This record gives sequence, structure tokens and C-alpha cells, in this order.
Amino acid sequence: MSILLVAPLLPAALVAICIAVIARASTPLALVLGAVSAIACAAFAVASADRPRRALWACACASAVGVSLRLVLGPVPGVDVAQLVSLDGLRADLARPLRVLVPEPESGILLGIVLGERASVSPDLAYAFAVSGTTHLLAISGFNMTLVGTAVALALRGRARPIARAVATVAAIVSYSLLVGLAPSVMRAALMASVASCGLASGRRAATANALYVAVTAMLFADPAAIADLGFLLSASATAGLVLWQAPLSARFARLPGALREGLATTLAASAPTLPVVAAAFGRVSLISPIANLVAVPLFPPLMFAGALTSVVGVLSLDLARPVALVAYGCALALRTVVESFAALPVAAVSVPSGPVTGAVVGLALVVAVRGAPLLRGHLHVPRIALPAVAAPRAALFAVPVLVVAGVLAWPNADPDVRVRALDVGQGDAYLVEVGGATMLIDGGPDPARLMEELGASLPPWRRRIDVLALTHAHLDHGAGLIAALDRYEVGMTLEPVGLNGGPLADLWADGIARAHAERRAVRAGQRLQVGAAVISVLSPEADPRVDTPSLILRIERGRFSALFMGDATDEALADLLLHPEGLHSRVYVPPHHGAATPHGVALVDAVRPEVALISVGAGNRYGHPTPETLAALSRITTFRTDRDGTVEVTLDGPGLVVRAHANGLPPPRRGSVPYAPARR
Repeated sequence: MSILLVAPLLPAALVAICIAVIARASTPLALVLGAVSAIACAAFAVASADRPRRALWACACASAVGVSLRLVLGPVPGVDVAQLVSLDGLRADLARPLRVLVPEPESGILLGIVLGERASVSPDLAYAFAVSGTTHLLAISGFNMTLVGTAVALALRGRARPIARAVATVAAIVSYSLLVGLAPSVMRAALMASVASCGLASGRRAATANALYVAVTAMLFADPAAIADLGFLLSASATAGLVLWQAPLSARFARLPGALREGLATTLAASAPTLPVVAAAFGRVSLISPIANLVAVPLFPPLMFAGALTSVVGVLSLDLARPVALVAYGCALALRTVVESFAALPVAAVSVPSGPVTGAVVGLALVVAVRGAPLLRGHLHVPRIALPAVAAPRAALFAVPVLVVAGVLAWPNADPDVRVRALDVGQGDAYLVEVGGATMLIDGGPDPARLMEELGASLPPWRRRIDVLALTHAHLDHGAGLIAALDRYEVGMTLEPVGLNGGPLADLWADGIARAHAERRAVRAGQRLQVGAAVISVLSPEADPRVDTPSLILRIERGRFSALFMGDATDEALADLLLHPEGLHSRVYVPPHHGAATPHGVALVDAVRPEVALISVGAGNRYGHPTPETLAALSRITTFRTDRDGTVEVTLDGPGLVVRAHANGLPPPRRGSVPYAPARR
């Protein structure tokens, strides 16, 4: 061990890296390089006069022989550690509170960071993370885990001995690894992060560098192909930066306050070495990455702690976890705001050709910048910044509640008396109705993720209950999103037409209701339901539907407000309705079947006499919805379409209706504000 603490083991790691890189192009050439390296290192070892140098070259020789043998023998037949203990059930239990208590897209951020479920982050938001150079916060990499260990080490500074700090940091990293799943990439990241965190906790930089070199060599000995694994490269580069640069950078920023100095040094040390890897892999270089990380990284520890606490407490009781979930939501909202703000800057990132050549060029530029920085030392003056003498933890404990309360008070239209939103869910229907304190969702569109984003943008984060969930009929364009709503929200009652058409969606609907323990009601024409201060009248279908796919037609009324939702009513059902047109008048009108042609279009408009018509339809849909016939029938009515106007909101203001869309004041949905994100719908 004394040799490991004294002799730098960098040559052993460099030999292993060179052989593994050459093996990607030609295994025979890599074996030749391995043989030459082994012979040369053995000769140097024999010729060395002192023990440390002999140990240095002997280790390099062993590295060359070991990696070369592994290339000949093939991968090590190992045990899948992730399968030794099944953690899927535990992970699902821990994920449920974050899904149920936190709205999208903040829920996706928390799931990605706390449990490694990166797929929960929407493509638009993931693109914003990439452009701002903060993707590593979502990936389970050495940087992620090192932040966990560093937070523990800093928390214990001055309160525990170096050995205790090192043990605590490794324990935190191992616990996090178990939480997110022991995939090979996670295990590699955990090993790298443990090495870096032990170094930061103990302060023995030379020993930590040696341990890093041993870790890299051992990984490549186990699997030389890991040199092409993105997770390995990100973990190794971020950890190397922390080990080699964190302390010098911290000393360079000595004039800055302690917390700011440590945060800036850790951010720059960990993120800068990953730039060549990111450029080579993704063909993008973030110009604002250091600044964005400086602002975003301090949000990571409280976000992760609050998210983890929400998961753990939520497993025991969702009600107890609600206050913590609001704090986790606030942290995730702050991180999303930072990421999207930086990503929206005009020159946040530049595109470069992907590939190893680009990585080498960026790496060379990074080395030149690092080597050239000392030349500017005499010309730069860093003023000393004096901050109020308030401990960082106490400031955070004060700031978080203030921010949460401010967010609650500032939430727009937190409890409207009457509000109807045609949610922009693509080619499908989803209408959110809030009347007299009750919340109703009529259909859910074809895309569960998109519906969750729209609901997250429409409802305050503390409102996680939907009183009535109505499925007009069991087609995917109306009901797919409702399955997610049953899992993510507390549901009081579900409505469906008598004789609901069968099929896979109907089965999922029944299973979701059973999981949610919601009341299930099959309704028919003539029934009236009181929900809060509103009355829901069922106008169709009849008790014995004459069609294979009956559809609900609902009329909602409260005082001077009324709205008529036609679902996908058939021509037969519409003809029956027109036999008694006096009961159809409504101020808000949703035409049948996304504005499809019907021989009763004009008669319906004359009977309903609406002030506003809402049509939920996908842009450029192949069905031609809404049809010219329907638009002609609505020519005298103010009509809004989600394919052109996005989400549309109708509220009652005194005796009149107020309609807002994104074009005239309705805030855009919070699923990502990067205007140049790749289209996904």
C-alpha cells in the first residue's frame, strides 16, 4: 500500500487506454502494441535503481499483459449483480410518490435524477439540458454520484475525521447505486465517484490519483471494449477532472466566499474534461456550459435530497409526503427554469462534426486554455466578495419555504370559479373543466406523456385530485391519456357510456380504475349528476345503444355557464338529440368527432346557439379535421382550434366569456421553452 501512495500509477492506466483504443480499430495491432509495451516496461523496471520506479514500470508491464490477454480470451463471464437482488419492485414503489405528488415536467426531472429514469424526461426538456451543457445532471455518471459524495463530505467537514468522511461518502454513493439499479454503467460510475469523493474528503490528492488510475486499469482489464462506452468516458473524465483540478481551482479562487469557491471549483473541474467527450459523441459544444453549471449544480443536492425524501416518505404515506413533494417540486422547477433560460440564449451551443477528430480538437483547445491560463494571472484581478455571515444551510432552510410560499401565492388562476381548457394533445380530445371547485377531465387524448405535461401546466402543483374522469368511448385518441391520469392523480369518480365498446383500451381502463380504487359509473341519457356546484347532464347514449361504439354526450351547467361536449357521437345519436333541441343550448360548444362532417352540422349549431366553439385536433392530420362543412356551419361562431391556437382556455368573467390562447396571453405549457427544439409531434 505504501507504494500505491507514493508511486504514480499513471503509466499503467495510459498503457491500458492505448491498447484498448487501438483494439477498436485492429485487435492484432493492439496485441502487437501490448507485447511491445510489456517488453519495454519490463526493461525499464529491471533498469530502475529505486524501488518506486521499479514498481511503477512493473505495474505498467502487468497492465499491458493483462489487457492483451483479455483481448485474446474475450470478455470475463461474470455475474449480473443487478439480478442478485431484484430491486424493480422497490424502485417502482419509490417512483410512485414522485409520479403521483409532483406534476410534469418536474416529476420527470426528479425521476431522472433520483432514480435514474431518464426516459421520464420529455424530449424537449432533454434537448434543453443538452444545449445548456447540463445533461450530466440527468445521466447516472461519475459526475452525478460525485456530487452526492461531495455533498456528504462537505456536510461532515469539521464534524468527522477524514476516514469517517471517506466511509460516509462511499456509503452514500453505494446506496444511491443500489437505488438506481446496479447496471454496469452505474457500477463503473460508482467506482469512479467513490475514488474522487474519497480524495476530496481525505485531502490526499496523490493517493486519490493513484486509485483513479487503478480503477481505470481494472475496468479496461475486465472489458477493453469499455473504452468506447459513453458512460465510462464521462465518468472517467469527470472524475479525473475532480481529482486533478478541483484543489488547484479552489486555491485559484481563494478570494471568493467558501461555498461559492467550492461550488465553482467543483463545477469547472468536473464539467470541463467532459467537453471533448460530449463534442465527439453528440456533435455539440455548449458555450455556456460552465456558467449554466455554476448556477444549476448548487440546486442538485437539495433537489435530490427532497426528491429522495419524497420517495421514502411517500412509500409510507402519500399525505405525509405532500409538503416535502412541494419542496422537491420547487427545486425541480428552479432547475428547469435555469436550464431552459440558458438553453434559450441565441448562441448557447454550436454544432460541430461528431467523431474522435472533433473530440481531439476540443481536447487540445482545452489543454491550451488550461496551460495558458497562468499567463493571465498577473493581469487578472479577482476582487474579494463579502457576503452576509449566514451559514449556507440556514440560508437554504430559510429560502426554500419562502420560495414555495411565493410560488403558491403567485400561481395564476389557482382556483377559478369556471374554467374550460381544450388541451393541446394532438389528434384527440382532452378537455379540463373546473367548475365551482370541482375538477373534471373529459377524455385524455392519444399521448399519456403529453396529457401529463398539459395537466402539469394547467393545474397548480398541489392539486393532485380529479373529481370526475370521463371516457366518452374507448378509442385511443380519446382514452390513452386517461390511463396515465388514473395512475398519476387521485380520482374520485369515473364516467363511461353504457355498452362501452370493448378492446385493449377498455381493458386498460378497467384495470386502471381498479388500481385507483375509484368509483366506476356507466351512465345513459337522462341521468343527472351533481359534482360540486355543477350539474352534469348525460344526453347520450340511450339505455340500449343501437351502435357498436356508443359515445357520451355531456352538458355541464353552473349558473350562467354551460358547455356541451359531443364526443364522437354518431349521426343516429345526433338525430335523436335534435328531436328535442330545446335542451341543447350551451355557451361553449365542442362539435362531434373533432369537427368531422355530419349532415346535422348546421342544425346542431342552430340548436346549441353557442358563443364559443372549441375543436381539439392535430396539426396536419390525415383525416382532414375539421372539415370545410363543419367550419362553414360555425362561420358565425367564434371558433378556436388546438392545431392553430394550442391550448385554449375559456373562463367566466361576470356575464361574459373570456377566451385565451397562446397567441393572446395564455402562458405556454411548461414542457420546454427552447424554440428550436426538434419537432416531435
